[in-house]
Amino acid sequence: MKLTKYDKQAIVKAIMADVPKPDKNKRRADLQTAIVKAMSPAVRKVFRESPGALKTHYFNDLVYDGMNWSTRAIVIGDVSEDKLKELTAPYKAEDDAIRSAKAKLEGAIEGCTTRKALMTRLPEFEKYYPAEDAPMSKNLPALANVMADLSKLGWPKGATK
Repeated sequence: MKLTKYDKQAIVKAIMADVPKPDKNKRRADLQTAIVKAMSPAVRKVFRESPGALKTHYFNDLVYDGMNWSTRAIVIGDVSEDKLKELTAPYKAEDDAIRSAKAKLEGAIEGCTTRKALMTRLPEFEKYYPAEDAPMSKNLPALANVMADLSKLGWPKGATK
């Protein structure tokens, strides 16, 4: 069975849907906790009293989960850019690992043109592959005189006899 581009994309999407995704709400909460710990004591006190008074970043600017954009903000206070990069590094590494695995999977699947080639190259993903197409019928009816029958009915329309 020959695979179309749509078939290949559907296979990748199905496989990646079974890969556990990071919990973006937990990530945001953990990152906010780490940032609060990195704030100076005076700024931490202001944060506890009035978190909206401090500068914020949209969460997706710091940690993008590869699937969804988040519009929730995190408060960074007086935490430096270098410290933010340090705190977000594990999340970015996790995201990069997922993107890298997906790119490798796409490359392996794009290199196959048939289901048989997929089975040879990646047999462990067989459950995600489309079913082998069976012929519609082994005994197809013979078509005879189709043009003559259509001509008798006036095909093509407006043609002179």
